[in-house]
Amino acid sequence: MSSSRATIKDIARALNVSVATVSRALNGSHEIHPVTKEKVLEKAKELRYKPNIQARNLLKRRSNMIGVVVPEFITFFFPEIIIGIQEVVNKMGYQVLISQSNESSSLESRNVKMLEESMVEGMIVSVAKNSRNIEQYQRLIDERMPIVFVNRVISELNASQVVIDDQKWAFKVTEHLIKCGYRRIAHLAGNEHLSVTKERMQGYLDALAAYDIPVNENLIMYVGVQQERAKIGVDYLMSLKERPDAIFAINDPVAVGCMLELKKRGMRIPEDIAVAGFSESPIGRIMELTSVFQPTFEIGRKAAGLLLKQIKDYDAPAETIILDAKLNIRHSTLPLSKRGRRLSV
Repeated sequence: MSSSRATIKDIARALNVSVATVSRALNGSHEIHPVTKEKVLEKAKELRYKPNIQARNLLKRRSNMIGVVVPEFITFFFPEIIIGIQEVVNKMGYQVLISQSNESSSLESRNVKMLEESMVEGMIVSVAKNSRNIEQYQRLIDERMPIVFVNRVISELNASQVVIDDQKWAFKVTEHLIKCGYRRIAHLAGNEHLSVTKERMQGYLDALAAYDIPVNENLIMYVGVQQERAKIGVDYLMSLKERPDAIFAINDPVAVGCMLELKKRGMRIPEDIAVAGFSESPIGRIMELTSVFQPTFEIGRKAAGLLLKQIKDYDAPAETIILDAKLNIRHSTLPLSKRGRRLSV
């Protein structure tokens, strides 16, 4: 038998849990599920683990850090949410550890594990487009890790979240297009399992139903959430025998991508085809894109407030905060009656 002492890492590796979980269990934290705590204690006994008193004293101290995981930094959207988070937590003496998943489920999982092992006191997360980490998040919740989801959430989890009513505002975008006289409205949807994709799709379908416009499955395509994915959607829609007269895209990056691809083909917006987006971007404003403005800074501020509340009292019930939004109508969706002349401001 080796003379080297068993460490917390040895216990974590043997149980396939994080070092942070073992640390909390050994320190008698109420944040750890009793079953997990018992397993840790049993394994510690089996490995003849002896605690380092100095390290244990350090672990009892607050880390004064919270973790943030977002899908990307390319667009303005998530950086503005982070600024809102920092505005609140920095005033309360917390530092923010920020990571981005680059829309990768596996990198998201590694980021979350890294934050957990950094002993953050809580996390704010917006999941990647293909996130498959529900079990990891459920474990964190079971182990009483304060966690708040923003924008892209996991509906199966009982966790606090900050969102807007995506279904309502997708309805309003589609309704606007209908009222402008468009009838063959295509929808380029995001990744199928994403909460925002489902909600915005439902809003689109609800609006068609409300105005007695039959759903044409040929006009619906799942393309994803990144700008480069727009080309796939435009290629497909322009190949149809009966082309759409308007496109409602899942978000501004895809909508902007659509406008660029259509212009490459010599098509005029909105004279030949109207385009609407969602999530209001600076480039979209420059291109006069109709879109839904979301209060990004306020999303961050509200998420930070929920997380601090949960850190203070983990047993407080999970909350969902639904923030308001605004449909900004611009030149890209001129009414049929006004196409050919610019909309007066």
